[in-house]
Amino acid sequence: MSREALQKAFQLSSMLLVHKTYLSLTHAIIHYFKSLNGVEDVVAYEIFEGATAQDADSIRRFPISLDEDFRDNNSELLLNCITQSQGGVTRCEIEGIKWLFFDVAEKVKPRRIILIQGQVNEEDQTIVEGLYLVYSNQVALLDSKERDALTHLLNRQTLELTLNEIITFYRGKGLSRQLKNSWLAILDIDFFKKVNDEFGHLYGDEVLLLFAQLMEKVFRNTDFLFRYGGEEFIVILNNCDADGAHEVLERFRVAVEQYPFPSGRVTVSTGYNVVDATDSPAVLIEAADRALYYAKSNGRNRIKDAMSLEATTPVLSANKN
Repeated sequence: MSREALQKAFQLSSMLLVHKTYLSLTHAIIHYFKSLNGVEDVVAYEIFEGATAQDADSIRRFPISLDEDFRDNNSELLLNCITQSQGGVTRCEIEGIKWLFFDVAEKVKPRRIILIQGQVNEEDQTIVEGLYLVYSNQVALLDSKERDALTHLLNRQTLELTLNEIITFYRGKGLSRQLKNSWLAILDIDFFKKVNDEFGHLYGDEVLLLFAQLMEKVFRNTDFLFRYGGEEFIVILNNCDADGAHEVLERFRVAVEQYPFPSGRVTVSTGYNVVDATDSPAVLIEAADRALYYAKSNGRNRIKDAMSLEATTPVLSANKN
């Protein structure tokens, strides 16, 4: 590597270390890759465990596209090639198209891959390979900060960043533009305090962990899952119409009710709301939370849509436990 290239690589590495979130970091490195001569396109992905060439739902594009008719042209390429890549930077040519695979295959789950389409010269590729070490370490560090220590779901601090990303996507499009939209749901474990009081906090933690695992099983990889705090969780459902959102939340409610938790029967109450691009994250969460209180006040183990609540509907005080 020339002295100039070495200096450039050092400056770029310092730039990456400034970023404090995975979203910001990955936007920055995509922007840099797109600036390279010969690069035609750059797209990042998250690859979930168990991905196969027959399972396009096991990948999530970054930045996310929420158009209901969107089809990712790279899905087949990704799923056919991930078994051949062991991580790092790999150059390949497929059907006459040149690619660089920038593959963080270790340290984090889901796996992260950036596809760089085009012909990169040798000096730029050397810089890209050097940046890989910085980026992969930084992704692992940020990922540990952005996830809940117990459940490994995304944490509350990451929720607002993700919601803002989704709101930005929808802004200017209008809810009427699509039949399918995004929905924010708050899931609250009923009578969770009784679990801790009767069985102890170790059993309580086990319930939380199993609950999170059920979320990962029932919801899709294109949805976003969070532990909001205590026994409260949030899921952002993407590309669902109103009936579809209610159906998947009901499927999860039944899955929780039927699951053999070590402490006995557990149920969940849910309040949810459509993601309106004119609202802030705080307003969206408040509306879903109001629907959750209604579900709690009216028997628990049920689902309530915030949009069906009249503005004047009184919500009885309910203990979330």
